[in-house]
Amino acid sequence: MEFPYRSTFKYPEKDLIVFLSDIKYIILFYVFGDFLTTIGALNFGVEQNGFIAFVLAEFGLGAFLLLKLLFIVAVYLNYKLIRQSGLSWSSFLWNTSKFAIAFLGVVLVVNNLMIMLNQTSLIV
Repeated sequence: MEFPYRSTFKYPEKDLIVFLSDIKYIILFYVFGDFLTTIGALNFGVEQNGFIAFVLAEFGLGAFLLLKLLFIVAVYLNYKLIRQSGLSWSSFLWNTSKFAIAFLGVVLVVNNLMIMLNQTSLIV
């Protein structure tokens, strides 16, 4: 199997910069906000998500951050698929997707802050 030369790839650096700019709120709230507030909230309780609790217990905080970064890769692939789909509503689909993920990040950050400040949770 031969790999194509770098010049044949269709992912210019400008596209990546546009993508990262487009998902700034996902990065702020879902990736870093949730990561940092989860670390803080762990001092006040136990992680309620079984999968994340397993990852943290077995592999540590670095693996949790790696999962967050891998999620960004999945979002990028979704971004590319939506842009290349040619659907008339692809812009709506992308905007809705990034809003939903960023909103989830805000909810997770607020929940973690509530655990740290009031020892209460939105979820439990």
